Amino acid sequence: MTENAEIYRFLRSASCCRTCCLRFFKGPADDYFMSVEDALQKYGIAVDDSPTDDENPSKKVRPNTCVACLGLLESHRMEALVEQICTNDEFRKYDCQGFNTSVSLPIAVQVRQLSLWLSLLERFPTRFDSCKAPDITVRDAFKRILTRKLQERLGRKFSTSGAVVNFSFSYVNEEAELQLLQKVKPEVFVGRKVDKQCRNVFITRNAFERNFTPENVSLDQFRQHIEVPPAIQGESISLENVSFTGPTIFLAGRYNKISRELSQTPWLIDGKRMRENSVQEIMTLVVGPYFGVPPDSLIFSSSGREDVDVRCLGEGRPFVLEIPNAKKDYLEETVAVKFEKVIDESKQISVRDLQLVDREELVHIKHGEEDKHKVYRALCFLQNPVTLEVVKALNIEEPFVVDQWTPLRVLHRRPLLARPRTIYSVKAYACKRNDRALIVDIVTQAGTYVKELVHGDFGRTKPNFSSIIGQPIDIHSLDVMAIALDWPKKLSR
Repeated sequence: MTENAEIYRFLRSASCCRTCCLRFFKGPADDYFMSVEDALQKYGIAVDDSPTDDENPSKKVRPNTCVACLGLLESHRMEALVEQICTNDEFRKYDCQGFNTSVSLPIAVQVRQLSLWLSLLERFPTRFDSCKAPDITVRDAFKRILTRKLQERLGRKFSTSGAVVNFSFSYVNEEAELQLLQKVKPEVFVGRKVDKQCRNVFITRNAFERNFTPENVSLDQFRQHIEVPPAIQGESISLENVSFTGPTIFLAGRYNKISRELSQTPWLIDGKRMRENSVQEIMTLVVGPYFGVPPDSLIFSSSGREDVDVRCLGEGRPFVLEIPNAKKDYLEETVAVKFEKVIDESKQISVRDLQLVDREELVHIKHGEEDKHKVYRALCFLQNPVTLEVVKALNIEEPFVVDQWTPLRVLHRRPLLARPRTIYSVKAYACKRNDRALIVDIVTQAGTYVKELVHGDFGRTKPNFSSIIGQPIDIHSLDVMAIALDWPKKLSR
């Protein structure tokens, strides 16, 4: 008899189901995409559970619940779960191209796995290494088999960004079996505080996995209190709950803000709304219903922000909408174009290049934020007519650094700090129609307070345009002209 066959015979005699036997051959995921009989044949095992005449009667295969998975991997149970999911009205609400699964199992399953593991280490010391898990876990086997069956039934692919089917299982003897761990390693439980809100009040999963492994558990001590292999049980694992969660998806694009009376996000002070609308709300009211998510559940992020009275022109400001528990995980191009047209109709903002992006791409929004260059155009006014000397003084080609204390206008929401900021260049133009007006183009480091750079904020920004030209200067209006971030990708449509 081959060693694989010996291991299989031993596991079956301990009342392991065939699938749990398969887990101990460390095969690839493909093993679970075929029948268990075919998979076992790959390892030279002919499935025949009839006992031989010379077998110890006490070791004959018994029609009991599997000692390892507690019946979780039984074929009839798997088929029932698939049927339950596919006919569930709540799951049907998720129009997602992919799906994923999440499984919560009783810790008792891990206790039994440890017991079975120890028995294999003792019986087959040359085959298994105590520092390395000798099998695919019950949880992973369950997910692999269920994934295969759901793919076949739903016609959808497995995807980590798809709708999630959440399974929670319980076991009637859970507490009694966990209590035995205290006898095996009493030091683990000394001074332990019991969390009454915790489902497993006796020991947490992290604590079990940290303290109960073959390398830090004495087989003799373990065997004194817990059967090795695990004891046969009449009770099987029970399905406690099935729930569904939509994926979190990310919609990116660029927006232009045309209005000078629009905040970027809802502006509330002491519960009072200061502006009727915002960039965020105009977008989310259009996007939210398509993905089946309340608009106020969407999370808006952007590469910086402009003040209420500042326009954002040029190619726009990159942004992303985080959409949790979405009912769809795709966006058709025609729908994206429709979103853009409807948002444009607000006459306050316009958007372009709407597209779904992966979570990993969000690093572009915040990474290196202070290193990004931003281009502004300011309309400024002097008390006296603009002279050639003023224009020359405000044409600065070499970078310089200003020190900015938090402006007075934002002290109610920002900490009082001194921030050095680099001004990369300044270019000034006189206006033909108003001899006291200047148009100034400014290339700055992100995070620069441009209004304060102009007038100085009572000397809180040094140097400033007023100190550079030697007379008061104020800003009438400001536009963001460009943001040096080539993301998300531009779309030709």
